[in-house]
Amino acid sequence: MDLGATRARVCVGNRRGKLLWRASKVMPLPRQVEDYVGNLVDFVGGAFRHLPGKGLKAAIGVASIGPLDMRRGRMSGPANLPYESVSLVSPLEEAFGSRVVLVNDANAAALGERAFGAGKNHENLVYVTISTGIGGGAIVDGHLLTGKDGNAAEVGHVVVDPSGRLTCGCGRKGHWEAYCSGKGIPRLANLLASEESVTGGETRLSRLLKTSTGPVGAAAILKAATRGDRFGGRVAREMGRLNALGVANVVNMFDPSLITFGGGVALNNQALVLDPIRELITKYSINRVPRLMITPLGDDAGLLGALSVAFSD
Repeated sequence: MDLGATRARVCVGNRRGKLLWRASKVMPLPRQVEDYVGNLVDFVGGAFRHLPGKGLKAAIGVASIGPLDMRRGRMSGPANLPYESVSLVSPLEEAFGSRVVLVNDANAAALGERAFGAGKNHENLVYVTISTGIGGGAIVDGHLLTGKDGNAAEVGHVVVDPSGRLTCGCGRKGHWEAYCSGKGIPRLANLLASEESVTGGETRLSRLLKTSTGPVGAAAILKAATRGDRFGGRVAREMGRLNALGVANVVNMFDPSLITFGGGVALNNQALVLDPIRELITKYSINRVPRLMITPLGDDAGLLGALSVAFSD
């Protein structure tokens, strides 16, 4: 299972990374966390009905958003869910009697990239997801970095704005995720709209931000940028600058030979994400710049990583 802030995906697969069956759904957020966990258990249960044969011993790999508490097998204060903690390992073990392996979703994606994607020949790589939130997984000298609680390489929570103009979903200020994630881009747009007037007068996007009775999402803002809206371009340029700062931090910390990018924002806006990073990163990075690319695994990087840890010893 690949468990994100808004969507969960499950699959049945084998050691070679072949997905035999898959399903995806937007997860409701009921008031009680027990109901949320119950929905996850029911969703995973559907996968067991698609095992290729009877009597097979199945293991469950779970790639989950964090932060995680690996010792207790749960999310602990997840930044983008309305719960204090979410137990994952115990409910799945009790429901299915199977071994359950929990890993941070971006760490899982790094493992998926190494096993099945562009990272096959790389001992040092980082996977960065830019989606509802921003996360990262780092493999250094062939070893996945996990940390004491399983939250190493939480790159979305590096500080890219020391003035702390925006507050992250985790409650801290100035984090990369607060500005450049799917949730953060609308906040960045509203921040810029409040701080300065649009050169040359209002644009369709700036007017929409002022007059809309509902939230204007990241997809609409970035689409406006690609269509030449001046204010949309201003938002995209600032997003690009902050992305370059974030990625430079990644390069300086982990010295990878490859960084791959996934997540909905990156996959659906490849030029807006990658081009500014490639242009600006040398201003901020002391280390040699690695290869930068969109993951060839698309949306499946985390799912394939979860599959790989299910087969781990």
